[in-house]
Amino acid sequence: GLATTQGILTYVGKPLAPFAGHPHAYGWQGLYRQNYPVLGKRWMANCDIPDLDLLPAHYGIKALQFSAGLELAPLHLGLWALSWLVRLGLPVDLRTHASRLLAASNWLDRFGSSDGGMHVIITGTAPDGSAHTRQWFIIAKDGYGPYIPTIPAMVIAQKIAAGTAFKPGAYPCIAQVTISEYLDALRMYPVETYTY
Repeated sequence: GLATTQGILTYVGKPLAPFAGHPHAYGWQGLYRQNYPVLGKRWMANCDIPDLDLLPAHYGIKALQFSAGLELAPLHLGLWALSWLVRLGLPVDLRTHASRLLAASNWLDRFGSSDGGMHVIITGTAPDGSAHTRQWFIIAKDGYGPYIPTIPAMVIAQKIAAGTAFKPGAYPCIAQVTISEYLDALRMYPVETYTY
């Protein structure tokens, strides 16, 4: 909706705070194509989210990238082009155009689908010194993509209702939900996972 669009436009074209492996990155730049099972290739670009700070600190990650993409290339590449106006220092505040950009996106929705996905690609060194890469994809059908990030909150709420005690206060919920708990909760939606 409008609030999400405004949130994204706050960092488009602006320098992101340095994060693991990326001392100089800009919002909605770092353009690349990601191949998804079922969905095919989608454009991706840099996003600014708390995970960039939280995950390296918790897991000791040396290099991290968080990207998002819009299904329709004209929308994704159009926003990428607008990011350059901001990066080059032109006097434009994209947030003031959020409602118009959202209206254009909504109009173009008819040319896309209601299917989306997310992925995690991890590269590291095994105990024997060999390099390993694992890829994990979630593909959501029929507009259920926005449910994917809500699953941990749902699992934690169920744990609290069942009597599980958590330390009081507000803090990131890193490592509070296991992958099996997450996948069990995900089964109620038209979602598939793929591991390579």
